[in-house]
Amino acid sequence: MKAQLERDNQNVDATEVMNFKKMTVQEKLDFIDDEIKKIYVFCAKSGYSSSQVENFARPFFQRNVHHLGPSIWVSGKAWKRRAVALTTVLVATVLLFRFDPAYRLACALSKQSAIQILPVWDWTQIYTSRCWLQNPMFQGSPGLQLSDCEICEGVDSVARVNNLDPEQLIKWYISRDAPVIVEDGTRDWGSAANHSSLASFAKTFIDDPVLPRYRSCQFATNLRLKDMDHVDLLGQLVQGQMDKFYAQWENCNAWAYKAFRQMFQRPYFLPSTIGLASSSWVFVSANYSGKMFKPVEIQHDLVIFMQLRGASQIRLEPWQPCTSICTTFHETLSEGSILVATDFLWKIDYIPSHDAENIAIAIGGSFDY
Repeated sequence: MKAQLERDNQNVDATEVMNFKKMTVQEKLDFIDDEIKKIYVFCAKSGYSSSQVENFARPFFQRNVHHLGPSIWVSGKAWKRRAVALTTVLVATVLLFRFDPAYRLACALSKQSAIQILPVWDWTQIYTSRCWLQNPMFQGSPGLQLSDCEICEGVDSVARVNNLDPEQLIKWYISRDAPVIVEDGTRDWGSAANHSSLASFAKTFIDDPVLPRYRSCQFATNLRLKDMDHVDLLGQLVQGQMDKFYAQWENCNAWAYKAFRQMFQRPYFLPSTIGLASSSWVFVSANYSGKMFKPVEIQHDLVIFMQLRGASQIRLEPWQPCTSICTTFHETLSEGSILVATDFLWKIDYIPSHDAENIAIAIGGSFDY
């Protein structure tokens, strides 16, 4: 059989070989398929059974390609070297960015690049948007409609309560999208709410083995100190070098949030069916006479604003299109009080009071009733 195949191969027209190089990929595949069929027909006419033909062809379909020579394994080794090199570069980059000076340098370069790009491409719309890419096929929720405003038409005040039962919270307030202030919200906290001063709060934060290791998200302050973050600010507070300021940030790292949970407790009136978000907000100030309301940007079904020390002025404003139908409320949240409101109807802003020191914590919640 082999001798016959060699004689047939020698009879291949040289012109046909030249034409093969000019064929398209599909034409080449059709040509090879035709040649395989010819070989199969030849074997059948020569008296070979189908099983014998399959045995002859089996080496061409085996996964083991060592017999093809070392060239294919050279490319495999090269691919492995490239993969190892790429992994090494990625690991080195991650470790480098955990080094604070390198991280600050990268932030500075990124900020300068973003400023240079701004005249060409307005990226601020993406920065302020909740979604980076909009899906045109996604219908989603229609959001707050004018018909929804009837829910808050009957809300003419913000209730202030004590000894709130979890079932009452659901039935009387959350299910009706009515805000409520629980005046004894931190009654069972004990040492978790016992922050005698802003400096003691900052020291507890700085001395924690986990919290200072992680950067915060959305840090904001009236201080214009270069490259300041919440750890720098709290460090200066411990040393008594801060006055007439406000600051707020989000503990967005999961490990930082778990460590920060030691500084407050789950409010007694929250039922177990309400899940808490995996991040928390911190609001601090000292001798700050601000006049502009600052948004509480917690994008969850439920907003839980807890006043640990001092007081805060709270503005509860209905979202559009309910602003002209429902009432806007201005409330004072005193020490130990907790505000609970749904994000569906109410936009929440705050101003820290002019007291010497203020500390507040906010968390998001989710529910399904």
